[in-house]
Amino acid sequence: MLIINDLHLGVQRSGGTTPQSQIYLKNWLRGKVRMLIDGEYGAVTVNGDLFDGFTVDIAEVVKAYEMFADWMHIAPTRKLNLIQGNHDWNPRGDKMSSFHLLCHFLKAHFDDRVRVFDTGFDELTPEVFCIPHMPNQELFNMEVQKAISYPIAFGSAGYLLLHCNYKNGFAENSDHSLNLGDDQVGDLIKAGWKLVLGHEHIGYELRGGKVIVVGNQFPSSVADCLGNTNKHALRIMHDGVAYVETWGAGTSFARADWQGLADVSSDHYDFIRVEGEATAAQAADAISAISKFRQRSRAFVITNAVKVEGVVAAEEMAAKSIEDIRAFDVLGAIFEHLEPREVEVVKGLINAN
Repeated sequence: MLIINDLHLGVQRSGGTTPQSQIYLKNWLRGKVRMLIDGEYGAVTVNGDLFDGFTVDIAEVVKAYEMFADWMHIAPTRKLNLIQGNHDWNPRGDKMSSFHLLCHFLKAHFDDRVRVFDTGFDELTPEVFCIPHMPNQELFNMEVQKAISYPIAFGSAGYLLLHCNYKNGFAENSDHSLNLGDDQVGDLIKAGWKLVLGHEHIGYELRGGKVIVVGNQFPSSVADCLGNTNKHALRIMHDGVAYVETWGAGTSFARADWQGLADVSSDHYDFIRVEGEATAAQAADAISAISKFRQRSRAFVITNAVKVEGVVAAEEMAAKSIEDIRAFDVLGAIFEHLEPREVEVVKGLINAN
């Protein structure tokens, strides 16, 4: 079984892009996914966030359907498991997500060869289970407890797929982004599970390989390129797991000084982080140089991380994009200052509307 996650098809990157480069990025991501699954003749599992948002352009849903349908038509042994991620669910519940729209049409065409996991702790195979994104942390914790109490009757361990953060305190007050705590991880491992996590985009392992954060397979932003030189999918086999390399930074990601952009190939890299330092008087020149570079470059995303006057926070501030602002959890920040009873009253008012 091949595990992929956080593909973010239909991605919208308002910062660091041009209208044309946004189109190129969408097509590139979809093409990379198609190439990745093309050689698979067994099961492919998408562990959350197939699309970039709750709703994406309907054309992206159609193209995703065509991609998976073309793949499944080749061989009857090909099966598709689709696990709900945080981008696939909305607390209002009054609209259908792009994810569920795609699931509907795929299941209508391929029936049991396509399985959708969006309700809680469930079995993919006798050795692989999952917990999809849940509406809130409390419900997620309940599903985790089900996994802890589940009697594993095979081998020495089973695999549990989740779409959540690991040990991230910032996620504890946000139902949009769930968190798996250290105690929960310890209890799950004692129960015999090996954990495979989606949601975080940079891969790593903990607990002697018993906690695997796969990371996304292909970057859709410069931030996805930082902190890793390679990206992987995960293959679960009867005798263990294996990583499948899907992307390398060497020919795709570059850092460049803003004063040396004339020497950077505009046709080579997909993601470029422009760095360096500028005085206050040079700030306008740096912005202009980056803007002109974007216009002539074929790169999908070019971010501005130039430090102005050596201000400590300038790099982080410059790298902030509209996506980062949209991702800020306003309710979570408010709830931190309220008593538990007040939080429940506010949530009740929101749900009532």
